[in-house]
Amino acid sequence: MTRRQGSNVTLKDIAERVGVSAMTVSRALSGKESLVNPETVRRIRAVAQEMGYSPNLLARSLRGERLPTIVVFAEFISSHQYLASLVDFVARAIESHGYSVIACQSGQSLLESLRQFKLAGAVILAPPESLLFDEKGRPRDRVDAEAPVVLIHSAVEQPLYNEVSPDLTDAAYQSAAHLVGLGHRRIGFLGGPPPEEEPQWFRKRRVGIERALSEGGLPPDVLHYQPCPNADVAPAFVQQMLQRVEGLTGLLCLNDEIALAAISGLHERGLRVPRDLSVVGSNDIHLARFFRPALTTISIDIQTMVDTGLNLLFEEIRRGRSAATAAPVKVLQKCELIVRESSGRAGGS
Repeated sequence: MTRRQGSNVTLKDIAERVGVSAMTVSRALSGKESLVNPETVRRIRAVAQEMGYSPNLLARSLRGERLPTIVVFAEFISSHQYLASLVDFVARAIESHGYSVIACQSGQSLLESLRQFKLAGAVILAPPESLLFDEKGRPRDRVDAEAPVVLIHSAVEQPLYNEVSPDLTDAAYQSAAHLVGLGHRRIGFLGGPPPEEEPQWFRKRRVGIERALSEGGLPPDVLHYQPCPNADVAPAFVQQMLQRVEGLTGLLCLNDEIALAAISGLHERGLRVPRDLSVVGSNDIHLARFFRPALTTISIDIQTMVDTGLNLLFEEIRRGRSAATAAPVKVLQKCELIVRESSGRAGGS
């Protein structure tokens, strides 16, 4: 008899291969695996993958089934290597647990996915404040009344979801303290939206930077902020900052992409890094170590952050409604300053 493959495969076909009932297969593949022996679940999922089984998500949602699918939200991944890496780590880890992944790059598509399908859960990466708060700064309701949600790499203080994030305040402190320790007395920060658009995001970093300035005996006004939405405009924006701020010698950047683009802009102006201006990035993307000068930056342990966040999510999925009343777990992960060639003593000495 010819074995069916791909879209023609049914639950009955998988059941016959494994030697169990179609109901057992349905439970193992529909988010009810707690009702099935773990080894049987593993065998069923392995056979389903081998046979190319593809569930009809819409039909199953219409029947009221909760799907073994997790939605992952992240904005602007095409221009952020760090976010792209984060999505890759998350998606691979989710699939290794036997779940499929839906990826969304806008808040609207995230909400639509959760409304249309009964998903097992959601992972929200680097959420914008507008996703969690309304225009008056009031917390929004849960994005889904039932599906567990975990936030990873968030700068937003919120009362609803489990969260694992880098300690952005400490990261900003480490970067600023590094420049202050090298004798820099006029420091710029390049990147991100205007502070009024993402006040929590800006506040976390400002607190860390001002702490470093205070410990170095410097007033807060030695910090000069320049909004910059992405790396494409960073060369022009860093030149604007230099025209506006006299005597600038140190530059903190929101991320490595903006830092590398800013260095390019400085070179166009005939300035040398770090002799004329020290530059510090954030996120330690793969290219940071190969650029010249190699970029001083903040390193974030993505693997540990993702593993911790998904452990919280899968535990909430396992516990079901019993976890709904528990207080959210918040984990802050310390970052590490990686000193390379793009930062040096003020004045090039």
